[in-house]
Amino acid sequence: MSTDEVLKIAKSPEDLDKLLTRIESGKLSKPDWIRFQGTCRLEDMNEEERSAFLARLHPCVLRGFKSTGQKLRGRKERLALWQSITRSGFHDFSDLGWTKNYDSPFVENYDYISAYQQGGLDALDPYKVYSSVLGTFDFGVADFIETDLCQNVRTIVEPMAGTAEFCYAGHFRFPEFRYLMIDLDEDAAELVGGQNWLPGANKEYIVGDVLAADIWDGVKSKSEGESLAYIGKQSHHFFDAKQLMTLMKVATEHVDYLMLETPQICLVSDMGDTDELTRPEQADAGFKCELAGEKDGDPNPLTNELSFRLQATNGRKDRTMFNYHSWTSWAHSTLVAFADLLDLNAFYYHADEEQFLPVSKWDEDADCEENVTFMLFTHRNV
Repeated sequence: MSTDEVLKIAKSPEDLDKLLTRIESGKLSKPDWIRFQGTCRLEDMNEEERSAFLARLHPCVLRGFKSTGQKLRGRKERLALWQSITRSGFHDFSDLGWTKNYDSPFVENYDYISAYQQGGLDALDPYKVYSSVLGTFDFGVADFIETDLCQNVRTIVEPMAGTAEFCYAGHFRFPEFRYLMIDLDEDAAELVGGQNWLPGANKEYIVGDVLAADIWDGVKSKSEGESLAYIGKQSHHFFDAKQLMTLMKVATEHVDYLMLETPQICLVSDMGDTDELTRPEQADAGFKCELAGEKDGDPNPLTNELSFRLQATNGRKDRTMFNYHSWTSWAHSTLVAFADLLDLNAFYYHADEEQFLPVSKWDEDADCEENVTFMLFTHRNV
């Protein structure tokens, strides 16, 4: 949790009631988080009491709440508790706690498990499954535009946007920014357009090819202030070397900063085995989720290419959510080499210092061997 975030503590249901009453009356500003301690435990409340507290809690916090965790032993009881919280507008896909979009007035339903209960694997929403296991929820727009380097950014561009979670979550924190999203998927554009955006949100979803210069011409003409383009860790790895260099070139000619989310540093040969991703609510519901290697898609240590799929299975049936054919694990050093060829300055996000630092200052505290990081490229000399 950032040092400038406000956290309040409730040690009992009575404490929580008093705290929420003060916030509701305007006597206390909304904190970022409320932490439950002591006897303040959602799992000890009956369904009616828990639902009432969650309904009051949602408009009283900016980011969410933190709990010591559930002690329920029964699978059905654990799942019912999880569903009651997720249907009340909070998800636990983040390591930070039970989270909502920043100060969002909309009670989002994050219960994607009910679809499985009703229709099995075929009824699962692949986008929601992907978000639960591979989404990046612990970092958002605020983390990057609050850095010294990007403090003047006022336009957020999300190429290869898909469900555009980066822009959508970011617009709650910075509703005055301009949000431009690009993707080839018309269904994804329709999905994003149908979400609950704040009234007057300055947004546009562009259906187009991110390698096309005319798409980026449009982005530049629609940008306000400095611009930051962000591509998530699963997306730019679909490109071969020539395509990725084309993207880096055309993007940095039209936006001030291009940021790529990159996987943790590891050998591509270590990525070939099945990667178990099953979340507790999935196990409780009776299925698991994993990244499984494709036939003949073993990692190539020379080209860094591999093929795999995100799949769900319940022991009787498998369902592929997304295929990752000929996916290339672009190493940080390769991205820096591309930047040098394109005469770009390269930076990485140092999580401890919460700043972008030149790659020349890469140190042992960069925390990139076990966690994702973010590489940023720009023509600017800073």
